Amino acid sequence: MRFRKIILIVFIVFVGASLIYGLVDKRKVTTSSDKAYRAYLGGEDLRDRLYTREALEQFEQAIKLDPYFAMAYFQAAMLYRAFDRKDEYEEAKNKALGLLDRVKDKERVVINLGLARSDDRRADVERYAKELIDKLPDSFEAQEYLGGRAFMQHDFDKAIDENLQILKKNPNHALSYNILGYSYYYKGEPDRALENLNKYSSMAPDQANPHDSYGEILLNLGRYDEALLEFREADSIKSGLYFVVGHIADTYRAKGMYRDAIGAYFKARELSLNEEIKADIDGDIALCYLESGKIGEATAVLKETVARKPDDLKSNAILGGIYAETGEMESALLQLGIVKGIIARYQNPLPTDEKASIWIKSPEYYLAGEVALYRGEYQAALENLGKLYTENMPPDRVYFAGLLGEALTKAQMPDSAVAVLNAALKENPNSEICLRCLAGAYRELGQKDAERGALERYLAVMTDADEGLARVISAAATLEQLNRKNL
Repeated sequence: MRFRKIILIVFIVFVGASLIYGLVDKRKVTTSSDKAYRAYLGGEDLRDRLYTREALEQFEQAIKLDPYFAMAYFQAAMLYRAFDRKDEYEEAKNKALGLLDRVKDKERVVINLGLARSDDRRADVERYAKELIDKLPDSFEAQEYLGGRAFMQHDFDKAIDENLQILKKNPNHALSYNILGYSYYYKGEPDRALENLNKYSSMAPDQANPHDSYGEILLNLGRYDEALLEFREADSIKSGLYFVVGHIADTYRAKGMYRDAIGAYFKARELSLNEEIKADIDGDIALCYLESGKIGEATAVLKETVARKPDDLKSNAILGGIYAETGEMESALLQLGIVKGIIARYQNPLPTDEKASIWIKSPEYYLAGEVALYRGEYQAALENLGKLYTENMPPDRVYFAGLLGEALTKAQMPDSAVAVLNAALKENPNSEICLRCLAGAYRELGQKDAERGALERYLAVMTDADEGLARVISAAATLEQLNRKNL
């Protein structure tokens, strides 16, 4: 749910948009115009820094300068798709395909592979990927494809190996350090993650993305103030990147600064690329309202989102969770049916790699768990929320640990809740939801000192939280009572 930017990076690599590096093997893409080629290289440079709007302008300029420039049409098509400009995507795609007889064999494979991936033609993806790997097994292009595919399938060891091989051939390939950083983080090696992202920053000092990537790992580790500095540095280098503003909002939310978070999310929404990203951000806005006790506002945002984008899983699931929490069980069950229906249509069949498909199933696990929990069906609740926790990766896993811990406490299993929550707090020691739920679990166990410690940690995290936040007021009052009794 929280990887809009890294998914964009991997998508760019995976579909072939970052396969073409003229300086890597001294080759040139096929064009009759030097000016068009310079515009094309400028577009690549901007795209690789995730400056997608400016990159598209350069690719469009290359097309104007050479109307027979197949690779420029391909690159433009990929960005039209990212911006939901469907008609222009189809036109540029067809232009690229119509010019395949004019390009080198490597360009032909890259274009076919990228467009097959973009259109979700799985059989063609496998066919063209096989052709690339069979013909050019040790090429930069094949290794980028394999590394991107491994990352998307959560095979982080393979992703690391492929990117290390790329760096042997091109030690200045900055994006490999970025992928290495995230891969090590997901493997549970945060120090190595930060080390590689530092290298990424040193390779690209004029780019916003290295600071954003470094900040995202710090955010996931609960180092919120450090993360904000990195995100603000990224924004000062290049303002208007939706994922940077979104990460600033994520950090405010983690600190209970919901008013600031909502404002930043709305700004990120204005800057976002397409309706899918806007809907995802709407879900985050709704969660801010929900966590600050404004259920009506949260419901209104979600209803507006699902009216505009009926198949958005996240908004439908959160809306169902609100109905379950407020006792509108018939509506909650209706939402659960909607979520299951969307998933059934989403991919048929689902990806064979269950780890890679968990993000599709997570909304169902969440809503089924919430419905069961508020109906008092604890076994079913724990089964679904347990899947949500065990099958996801951090940082989502940390958040879901909070949901599972709360359910375990309600199911009169506070010892199990403590174990789950403390494990999650090793990944992020400043998780608001985990600390709050941990205090509740200790309260059920009658462990006053442990409850006091959890509340103190929770209130330290929420030092800058919005005034009048009910959760903070309640935690402070409980801590005061515990301290008074301890005198």
